[in-house]
Amino acid sequence: MQQIQQDTYLAQSQTLPPRRLITRNLHMQHLLTQLSRLAEARATVLIQGESGTGKEVFAHAVHQRSPRSRGPFIRLNCAALPEGMLESELFGHERGSFTGAVRQHPGRFELAHRGTLFLDEIGAAPPSVQVRLLRVLQEQEFERIGGTQTLKVDVRVIAATNVDLKREVELGRFREDLYYRLNVLPVLLPPLRERRDDIPLLVEHFIQAAAQRNRRELEGIEAAALAQLQDYPWPGNIRQLENTIERMVVLARRPSLGPADLPAEILRWREEEKLEELGVCSYREAKDLFERRFLCAALRRHRGVISQVAEAIDMSRKNLYTKMDQLKIDYTRYRPWGTQSGEDGED
Repeated sequence: MQQIQQDTYLAQSQTLPPRRLITRNLHMQHLLTQLSRLAEARATVLIQGESGTGKEVFAHAVHQRSPRSRGPFIRLNCAALPEGMLESELFGHERGSFTGAVRQHPGRFELAHRGTLFLDEIGAAPPSVQVRLLRVLQEQEFERIGGTQTLKVDVRVIAATNVDLKREVELGRFREDLYYRLNVLPVLLPPLRERRDDIPLLVEHFIQAAAQRNRRELEGIEAAALAQLQDYPWPGNIRQLENTIERMVVLARRPSLGPADLPAEILRWREEEKLEELGVCSYREAKDLFERRFLCAALRRHRGVISQVAEAIDMSRKNLYTKMDQLKIDYTRYRPWGTQSGEDGED
């Protein structure tokens, strides 16, 4: 059995620059009080939360406060690669093990030796990869693809997902034994709409960072614009907020950001939910207005996932699509930025 030498692969590790955890929210403060204890432990951590809630930032903070902080912090998005490539990136491969394997390739477990491996979107890992992951988590050993030599590593795994893994286990899409092996130390990050008191702090931080990156001089943001940012539900969470502030900073024409600098989707997001004065409406118009508001509220709660909305309001997806088409409701705007989805709006 070969013991991996850290200095062999440390230069190849893909480490992240430090990022700050910015909060005054009581729920987040409670999580931060647990962070040191999470960091000191050797057990796996499973971070759950919607896309854009800062799961990678939290994982990096755990690593930075851990005894492994001098080791590498290696990350891999399990949803970004097809099955064969994902297996190779995790465990490495030997030269000639498949077409195109022209040299030996160390996997992320090797690169993360004596450090931390962050596996994002772990729920997207296919069954064959789940089997190998379970073994390396239990035994801290594996073989490269096409190899016969067993490699021994010392790696702490932090996994993250934006789906309900327990539900995935019930549906037979995720191994139950792997779920319990990952879910030793669970962390649930709240969406930004549940920590609106953090938005002013985050906005100030993102303005300063974006102004520095783009060489702009700004005095800050006006109260009216900040109030609208706090009112918006942020389906894409902190990532969407950061991208929005960057856009506003780049396009700003005045020293302070104001309502005129806000993107159209924030300025107009409530328009299709507003009820007009019912006194000047016919019964049919009032009924349509109520249905519009009702459906938009359900779409917002379920982040545009049509199957979840249909189940919640006890309506078939076919009828829901028909009703949204009649009322001219664009359900996609309730989904996080960058979400790839099928025809039923599944994340």
